Amino acid sequence: MKVLYILKQDASETAKTFIEVQKKLAEVTVVDLRKDKNYDDIIDKVVASDKIITW
Repeated sequence: MKVLYILKQDASETAKTFIEVQKKLAEVTVVDLRKDKNYDDIIDKVVASDKIITW
């Protein structure tokens, strides 16, 4: 399973914990919208993912 985390701000400790646990169970990609402005690439990642989680 492919999981995409989209961060809109600094990840809280809870979010970091969720991401680390999820990495043990699935293929995880993290996108920080403050740094990554390549929207074509982001859309490709969204389409290729089974789950998208925003923080």
